[in-house]
Amino acid sequence: MATKTSVNDLIVCPICYEIFQDPKSLPQCLHTFCKSCIKSYISSSVTDKSLNKTDFHCPVCRKCYHVTNPKEWVDTLPHNHLIVSLTDQEKMESKELPCDICNRLSNFQPAISWCQECCDQLCETCVKFHQVGRLTMEHKLCNIGDQTQKISLSVDLFCKQHTSRRLEVYCFDHEEACCLMCATVSHRKCEKVNSLEDCAQNCSADIPNICYEIEDMQKACDTEITRVTSDLKSLEKESKDIEHKVSTMAEEIINAVRDKEQILIGNLKKTEKEQSLILQNTLDEFSDFKKKIEYDVNILKNSDKLPKIALFLELKRIGKTVSEAKTDFNKLQKGYQTSNLEVHIDEIVQKFHSSFGTFGEIKNKNKVNYQSGQLVLEKSVTVEGSSCLTDVDVIDERYIVTICQTTKMVYILDENGKQLSKSKLTETPWAVAALQNKTFCVTQRDQNLGRVCMFKVHDDLSVSIVKELEMPQNAWGICATKDRIVVSIGNFSDGPVFRFYDQEGNKCEEHEIPQGASYASGVLATTRKDLLYTHQCGNSLFSVDISKSKSASTVYKGNNMHHPIGVTCDPNGNVYVACHVSSNVLQFDKNGNFIREIIQKNSAVQNPYGIRVKRLGDDVKLILTTQAKLLVYHFMK
Repeated sequence: MATKTSVNDLIVCPICYEIFQDPKSLPQCLHTFCKSCIKSYISSSVTDKSLNKTDFHCPVCRKCYHVTNPKEWVDTLPHNHLIVSLTDQEKMESKELPCDICNRLSNFQPAISWCQECCDQLCETCVKFHQVGRLTMEHKLCNIGDQTQKISLSVDLFCKQHTSRRLEVYCFDHEEACCLMCATVSHRKCEKVNSLEDCAQNCSADIPNICYEIEDMQKACDTEITRVTSDLKSLEKESKDIEHKVSTMAEEIINAVRDKEQILIGNLKKTEKEQSLILQNTLDEFSDFKKKIEYDVNILKNSDKLPKIALFLELKRIGKTVSEAKTDFNKLQKGYQTSNLEVHIDEIVQKFHSSFGTFGEIKNKNKVNYQSGQLVLEKSVTVEGSSCLTDVDVIDERYIVTICQTTKMVYILDENGKQLSKSKLTETPWAVAALQNKTFCVTQRDQNLGRVCMFKVHDDLSVSIVKELEMPQNAWGICATKDRIVVSIGNFSDGPVFRFYDQEGNKCEEHEIPQGASYASGVLATTRKDLLYTHQCGNSLFSVDISKSKSASTVYKGNNMHHPIGVTCDPNGNVYVACHVSSNVLQFDKNGNFIREIIQKNSAVQNPYGIRVKRLGDDVKLILTTQAKLLVYHFMK
């Protein structure tokens, strides 16, 4: 890759040593020069002006060119578009801002000032003309390097339709700014059209609310980046784990097949050795028999050389043994059987080989459609000694924490529902919220006096109080975000009071909301300022943005929602409400639109209180408290 210095060398003319202007390339050697530079160079090389001819050498490589009509010849030279692209790229990468006026004339000059009236960036020459022009001499110029002006440079203050006129009014009906001419022609029937000067007077009052929203989006974006980054790392780890699992299984299968192969080959070698021994013995017998016959045949063929008496005796001996030899040969011949080997492959091995299409299949286990996926009851857990579990949450994706208001106990369970520890509380608990670093909060009430206790789960899974937050009235619903804790406090007026704390338990702010009962049974912070809360007596779900209004709006109120208490959301922002009297769970999207009755009343679901949709172990679970039982559901993929 070329460095910046080498790029600079490429865009400089070898004659004038300036950035190329209208670069032209010579036809044979392809060296490039400014059009005016090469034309002047050729003119100075003319040898016979009367003939209008010239011979010249390339200024770089000294290649000789014979030219007729040099001026016309230069005009026909090819344009070097690569040099033009490099020059444009260099201008774009330059930190110097271009002069707008020169830029309109297709000329690049660095800007040194900015005119607030014209909204133009000006070079040194244009600044001088700007200061002496009758119409522009009183315009205020600012230094282009002033950091406070950089935002203004990006704002276009001129009308898009009438480019010479400045923006002067703002139409709230169409939510756009325009000049007076546009206002007269296009917005004369609009109800609310104000001057930009008037609009700008009070715009600062909107900054905090807008800033809150943007900060919420920024934090939400950070959260999503963290989540996606974590998922990316988890995906890489899961891929490596699966690869190891597949490789290990393949190795085990291969080793098992190799072991069986060696046993079968060993049996083959043993059988071969036994049969070879039998065949060798038979072969030796036939060889010995052949030697005896060859001896007798040799005597008979050389009978003329033997004395008569010796020949007679041999003939008698041979005659006696011939019949015996035939009998032995026939017996030996009939006793021999040809040895053939064959193999019988086990039926299981044959089926495995014929059915072995693929080794496996990779599936994405994370795709869960929460709005349409079926919810399946995975387990029903009875908590020992408990008769009324009012809330539940998950700590570090490993442990379940739940509370009982009748026994005033807090229980720690593992992901399978096994009780790991328990701790006695001083007051009656109602709600629980998991924080970071194995800590959680429990709201408690006792004769109109409430408190929130912050607990720590130790390595041995024992529980101890870290901090106590005193409340002016009973503490009811509670939820936790990344940096905030929201507590619903009882109130003698028409609605609940929401008190905000940081993760260390320091009070931040407090808001009283008129809508609802004197307390909110359950509360859910969907963003830094947006709250959802249940009104169990009014059978309603409320929403409030405390950064904009102190009034809440009713999200839902229906015949299938009776005494709603617990409220939570899934990773996609869908909201779930546990209804105590109607014994069901309703699901809403993140905008508050009713989706379905995701859990209906049945023998397992009786008077639910608390609800959480969180990752527990490997998957996201829906956990519901019903009297003395915890119901754990999983979403079908």
